[in-house]
Amino acid sequence: MKTNLLLAALLMATTVCFGQTPARTADEPLHVLYQDGRAAFYAGQFDVAREKLAKVLAVNPNHTQSRAMMAQIEEKLGKDNVMLRKSYEKIIIDKIEFADVELSEAILAVRMKAKAATQDKVIPNIILKTPEIGKKSVSLNLSNMPLSEVLNYLAQVAGVRISYDTSAVLFTSPAG
Repeated sequence: MKTNLLLAALLMATTVCFGQTPARTADEPLHVLYQDGRAAFYAGQFDVAREKLAKVLAVNPNHTQSRAMMAQIEEKLGKDNVMLRKSYEKIIIDKIEFADVELSEAILAVRMKAKAATQDKVIPNIILKTPEIGKKSVSLNLSNMPLSEVLNYLAQVAGVRISYDTSAVLFTSPAG
């Protein structure tokens, strides 16, 4: 009996929060997508937040909190730019290995690896917003990894923020 009441209360809370019963998009319940998107938003991972919150809004376009965060994301990053990241997810880098190199050098190597992986069809446009970012030291050893993940790891190791514009990947300082 207590379990049934708890489940009913949880369902009711979710209904109040989202205005409907929890629907599933892909493999995740709506409230999980929202919480993941919210966490990414407050962590400054705006591309990830945009992707998660877009799924919430596809099911419930009137979800106020998601709409507010999406407006702020668009203000910071511009219109939807998930397409570039999705295209980079399809490019598999066979092996990448750096030991104490500057981020700018690592990015040049990643660009060459991406060019080779796509038979000279794709050379990623990667922009370092300040020269100081390019001087950060990075070490990385990865195999059979999508280009988007290689770039994410580089950003994490360097302690910088990554975002995808419509035609370029931007590496910026964590503050802005």
